Amino acid sequence: MEINDYVEDAFLENRAKKLLVCFAPLTGWRHRLVSVIDLLEGGVSQYRIYLENEKEKDGEEEIEYLTFESYVRQRFRVLSESLIECLEILWTHMPSVSILDVDFKNIETACNLLRSLDQWLQTSILSENVLVKLFSLSEVHISTFESIKALEFIECLSVLNGLLATLNLPTTTYKPGIIDYCLKRAILIFSTVCSSFKLHQVEFVEPLELLVIDEAAQLKECEALIPLQLSGVQHAILIGDECQLPAMVQSKVCEQANFGISLFERLSSLGHMKHLLNVQYRMHPSISRFPNAMFYDNKISDGPNVIHKSYERRYLDGRRMYGTYSFINVKHGREVFDQWGRSRKNMAEVAVVLNIIKILSEASATTRRPLTVGVISPYKAQVVALQDKLGKTYKNQRYFTVKVKSVDGFQGSEEDVIIISTVRSNNHGSVGFLQNPRRTNVALTRARHCLWILGNEPTLSRSRSVWGKLVEDAKDRGCFYDVDEDERLSNTIILSGGSLRLSRTERMEASKGQFTNGRAVGFLRFP
Repeated sequence: MEINDYVEDAFLENRAKKLLVCFAPLTGWRHRLVSVIDLLEGGVSQYRIYLENEKEKDGEEEIEYLTFESYVRQRFRVLSESLIECLEILWTHMPSVSILDVDFKNIETACNLLRSLDQWLQTSILSENVLVKLFSLSEVHISTFESIKALEFIECLSVLNGLLATLNLPTTTYKPGIIDYCLKRAILIFSTVCSSFKLHQVEFVEPLELLVIDEAAQLKECEALIPLQLSGVQHAILIGDECQLPAMVQSKVCEQANFGISLFERLSSLGHMKHLLNVQYRMHPSISRFPNAMFYDNKISDGPNVIHKSYERRYLDGRRMYGTYSFINVKHGREVFDQWGRSRKNMAEVAVVLNIIKILSEASATTRRPLTVGVISPYKAQVVALQDKLGKTYKNQRYFTVKVKSVDGFQGSEEDVIIISTVRSNNHGSVGFLQNPRRTNVALTRARHCLWILGNEPTLSRSRSVWGKLVEDAKDRGCFYDVDEDERLSNTIILSGGSLRLSRTERMEASKGQFTNGRAVGFLRFP
């Protein structure tokens, strides 16, 4: 998960760390508030104390004293910036029930006034007489513009005194205590299901009444019970898709015993009422067409954003194969096991994927259009092979990013272009766990603008699975292409000992029995 500044603000540990600064007894919000008020009300007397202290310093060197104007400017900037920092932390990270609505408004007003006054003090040419009277709360006859600033000065002082009187916040340097304080007063809590066990020990000021579980179809029943047993919960909403990935269960015995079934599925099978969210806003209609028909009985509509002509992208102009939706038949590939004999890979498809990524990267660099690419494969060995060959080639590209993950790793994600490497290539139509329709559905629904599927047509067609129907659908729609139709991809089929920096074993795997119509199977020379 990528964590940016906005997401980081939501993490409780981070919030407690920042609030710790504001709750410190000697340097926290109250100290900073009082310091600014004292300066505004008694800046003149503070300046006199400053002069006396400077005169008492030992040393024969002449001391150059700050003028009252310089003193006020420096002190106000330091103290106001410190207070603004603290007030903004309170505004952002304090539970809303801990601060009155009027105080939230006053915090915003105070920050704006402090910034305005600081800018005025730093940029305006002011007479010492005006400043002396202003910082000692004396009536003063000044210009119209300065009169407005004097009113701001008085308003700021009034707002700050109001906050000092009404804010009722803890004073502590104990971080766990701040975490507990925030949780007790929170009205909205985001948590993983497993971490929600910590909430059972919290004595909430107001009990939690509503529980919302996202990705509920990917959650085992026993896991859902953790938040469901929270005291006070009266309503629960489960959000999920039983047509996508289920809960992960390693044990075959547990799997056969339906240990991985979710509460979402259980309630659904018992006829509990469901509400279908029937509009999708991610995929171009050409991409959503097949999964919508195959998995959702054509009940899903395309949102207005995806049916608009501007949503269609042609990242590689003049190449029909790289339209919105394509099946690319890599007929010369060969599936092999990795060195541990646990997972499969297909080095011909690796070469084709790398070539397509290279073409896309060049196009993105030329047009300077941002482009995100995701490569999905159901097999870990294929993912590792692709990641190894890619290395850090595209890591620091300004406009181009590429991610390679398994199907499970892409659940919930989306990219501009998705390339699926199906890996399987054999004479008997065996596709293993590719037959799982839920895993297939996830892979087919990650793309926004373009989805390109690489696979061996004979193998997938013989599989008697959803993949056979996908190949047939691609042919019917005119979206089926042979890899040889693109000259650059065709050149990946020319065997080269130094190509792709293949290991000796991989070159042997790639060449075994792979001669079709006089053409040797091989790989692209890739820098």
